[in-house]
Amino acid sequence: MAIVKVTEKGQITLPVNLRRKLGITKDDYLAVESEGEYVTLHKVSRTKALSAEDPIWEMIGQGASGKRDVASRHDDYLAKGERKRWRKSLSKLSCR
Repeated sequence: MAIVKVTEKGQITLPVNLRRKLGITKDDYLAVESEGEYVTLHKVSRTKALSAEDPIWEMIGQGASGKRDVASRHDDYLAKGERKRWRKSLSKLSCR
């Protein structure tokens, strides 16, 4: 157990051996929680939005369409849907 001092601004310095052990480096984020008189810090894992590591990729394409390439062909599917909607609206106009 390490004892650290809280500064006037409420800051603390985590001991270097603890930072190394947990892989905490400059610009990392820690989540702070409290329960009673205890304060808990958790390292927040960051992923870049829509990077290859983003868990959203596991969900894309799993919807009702059954298509597994929605992530890579998203714009194509949107354009196809728009063309279909446009043609449908034109056919209604020509029937009048």
